[in-house]
Amino acid sequence: MDHPLLRNALELSDIGLRIEISLAVLFFCFIVFLIFQKLFSGYLFSDDSEHAGYIYNAMGIVYSLAFAFVTVMVWQSYNGVSDAIAKESNALNNIYRLFAAFPPELEKKGRDALRTYTTTVIEEEWPLLSKDQFSIKAYQELVKVEEIIIHLQPQNIGQSNVQQQMLRLASETTELRRSRVFNARFALAPPAWLGLISSSLIFLGFTCFFQLKSQRTHLVLILFLGLTIVGVIHFLMLYIHPFLGPMALKPDLFENLIKLAWNY
Repeated sequence: MDHPLLRNALELSDIGLRIEISLAVLFFCFIVFLIFQKLFSGYLFSDDSEHAGYIYNAMGIVYSLAFAFVTVMVWQSYNGVSDAIAKESNALNNIYRLFAAFPPELEKKGRDALRTYTTTVIEEEWPLLSKDQFSIKAYQELVKVEEIIIHLQPQNIGQSNVQQQMLRLASETTELRRSRVFNARFALAPPAWLGLISSSLIFLGFTCFFQLKSQRTHLVLILFLGLTIVGVIHFLMLYIHPFLGPMALKPDLFENLIKLAWNY
């Protein structure tokens, strides 16, 4: 499922994103507060505020647990993609080095194929990942690398062992690439968004039912509640898509292979 509004918001800088979230959430919180205070004035907690406070504390704990669960889920998804990228680049580097065990013409052919694949990933596939897409060309070039390894003809036991190691690394690279491509999407499914938003609305609505002696104090409490929600939403949006936003993962490890590791 695509999220056009989220995509547009994640085009902003970190500060811009924080400001946009703050304005939207605080505006909504104060509008809800005014609506509840005006339209539901007969249902406000006045004499029963002390008893309602116990329920409010319990709701706060449950709400915090729900946010914590979603936050951990998003963070683990982001870290999983980051880890897969690091392992994929390491596997490519190991394959590149192992081609040295074969004659110069085969070594050059294999290493050139790896360079071509890595360059395509950087220049063509990486921008597509932010759109939840991938490069068919990059996949085809990875298949060519695998075919080169499969058709190697070892001349001794040492080369045979190296080929087996390269086949294992090629298979591992394919799996890691599949993981990277599959996880190039938003970490939260629609049901999770529904649960998160509905929990926030219920908690905010319950907060607005209190009737304090000073409306200014009540507004300050709503302000701090809104800022707390802003902080959590900001954190979620930073890591909700591994290839979008201020914390989007970059192809630095792949670029280092081309510019540094494979030049020596």
